[in-house]
Amino acid sequence: MKILALVSVMAVAAFAMTDAAPQIGVTQPGVDTWLEEIAYFDLEGGGIPNAYTVGCGWDGVDFWITNGAGQAGSSTGMFYIFDHDGILTDSFPQVNAPGWGLRDLCCDGTYMYGSVSSSIDYYDITTRAKVGNFIGPISPNRALAYDGTHFYTSSFSTDVYQLIWDGVSGSTAASTIWSTAATSAYGAAWDALGDCLWVTSANGSGILDQIAADGSLIAHHTLSGLSTMGGATMAGMYPVNELYVLAQGSPDAMHGYDVNPVALQRDTWGSIKVLF
Repeated sequence: MKILALVSVMAVAAFAMTDAAPQIGVTQPGVDTWLEEIAYFDLEGGGIPNAYTVGCGWDGVDFWITNGAGQAGSSTGMFYIFDHDGILTDSFPQVNAPGWGLRDLCCDGTYMYGSVSSSIDYYDITTRAKVGNFIGPISPNRALAYDGTHFYTSSFSTDVYQLIWDGVSGSTAASTIWSTAATSAYGAAWDALGDCLWVTSANGSGILDQIAADGSLIAHHTLSGLSTMGGATMAGMYPVNELYVLAQGSPDAMHGYDVNPVALQRDTWGSIKVLF
């Protein structure tokens, strides 16, 4: 963040925000050894002009990163597109998304979804144009994930909602509290291989929640070096086994973790030994 970190703190009061301001990350104890960090890229040094990054999503090829208007002086937030190697390839405005803009993102293969106030807006991932919106249960629907049938959302809370949307723009999704196992939800990502929901916290604890498909807690994991987290998304090519977490710190950055390591089976070991 360098000098921008000081400016961003001064600018927070200039436009109404209910999100926690980005904080300096501190090392947390108890990192899970199987959550191996496999990727990292600096969002600020990589081309985003301020420290207001909040959400992330994966469209199957690229990351979409959301950034609030903040000190950039814009009336709306921005999307920044990064490839899998963390290289900025494009940017364009969010539509009618003031302040912090769209929070966390999720994708169904056709549309990228993100929330501003109670509205969950969606954009065509090919044309990158806003197509429509639907209404979620809270304002804003900060965390956002999609499992192929249901959406999941939460907002600085232990409650995680499960949503069923009828596909009609402008309608209100049916929702119910699906889990109370989160710590302080800001981002969410559905892990199809693990059949679970990953939820990031924004309370400075560095805790990453892992919630089973039935809404029960699998574990609270502590990520080393991360404090306040923003959005989360699964990424990578098939099989999609990489969890990315947006860390709000110095600098704001994306951290990638292997959450579905492939164990070598007995037959695999036998095949390897033949080579020697």
